[in-house]
Amino acid sequence: MEIKEYRSIDDILNDPDLDDLIEPVEESKKRVSVNYDVKSLQEIEEWVRKNNRMPQNSRNDLKERSMYHKLLGLKRKGNELKEYDSLGLLVEEEYTAYDKLKDEIKKDVNGGGFNSLDDVLNDDSVLFEDLDDVDSEEINFFNTTKVTRKQRNGSGANVKRNQVDDFSEYKKMFKQVQRELASGLRKFIPFKNYNIVLHHYYLLKNQLIYIESFGEDVQKYDRNRKYDDRRVHVVYENGTENNVWYHGLGASLYGRGKAISDIETGEVNLTGDDYRTGYIYVLKSLSEDPQIANIKSLYKIGFTKNSVRQRIANAENESTYLYAPVKVVEQFQVINLDPGKLETTIHHVLEDYKLDISIKAPNGKVITPREWFVIDLPKVEEIVNAIVTKLQSEQ
Repeated sequence: MEIKEYRSIDDILNDPDLDDLIEPVEESKKRVSVNYDVKSLQEIEEWVRKNNRMPQNSRNDLKERSMYHKLLGLKRKGNELKEYDSLGLLVEEEYTAYDKLKDEIKKDVNGGGFNSLDDVLNDDSVLFEDLDDVDSEEINFFNTTKVTRKQRNGSGANVKRNQVDDFSEYKKMFKQVQRELASGLRKFIPFKNYNIVLHHYYLLKNQLIYIESFGEDVQKYDRNRKYDDRRVHVVYENGTENNVWYHGLGASLYGRGKAISDIETGEVNLTGDDYRTGYIYVLKSLSEDPQIANIKSLYKIGFTKNSVRQRIANAENESTYLYAPVKVVEQFQVINLDPGKLETTIHHVLEDYKLDISIKAPNGKVITPREWFVIDLPKVEEIVNAIVTKLQSEQ
């Protein structure tokens, strides 16, 4: 190749090959940019679909632990990735009463108080603070209206809730479901396949919901794909209602909810995974002692692993029954719960209703009744069912 020598600017400008020399070099093809955040989100969604749950900060599974921390990072970019979040994994959750409970535990651990959730369940001052005013119209362990953060959901699940005009019938329905859950006639089961069934019950963020009706199908577009969606009329246990998108509700239930089984028979059928906890009983004294007989709405509330009839067979000779016969007013069969924790929780919640007197027994001994409470019977049933349902939902 001939090397040219230039003695001046004029030599360069007069060079016939000048045009070739100054012609711009053809740009190389641009690289296709890869959005690694979207790629990570898609990997997490695939993992969630496969495992039917959200990734946890696992010590044993490094892949799951990696997914968990990736998801935490992606949640900070929720607005940017909203259109790619088909499962609603990046939606900011409500700060529920249960979240508040866990925060209280952390505070008390540092202060030398509670060391675990079990400790709190045995103390209950935080968990059952809603019962300070037990004469209030309704006791609701699933009420998440006290402390909430603004929820963002591109699928339309954050439509403003309204108060139900006539909630009385729904209230009865929810109370009945609580009774059936407490007795084992219904169970909490995993929410799978994004299948929401009309007139069925679900648990969403520690609150029971009821699927009242479906709207008409609407065609929607997401990332160049077309799909059908529809509004779902949802009634919440706290007396509110709204109309959310089917897919948005499904995404919320998938990561943060449970389905509730139907009642197949009128009897409790225990499977190999179930165990009978025992019976909570409510008794009324048949004592003729004026100190007892004149107290309206006086009930003994206790727990036994065996038959209630067997437990009270010798009531006339036992101080716990005030040395008098008793009548069984109510009994609740309970399954799959720690008996000691359950009984302690119930008695702590009812502490303000505890009978506080000393009575002279027929044998001359002075006794102080325990586990006897002055409280209306419907309130007892409401409290027991709510506690059992709450404890079961957290298992």
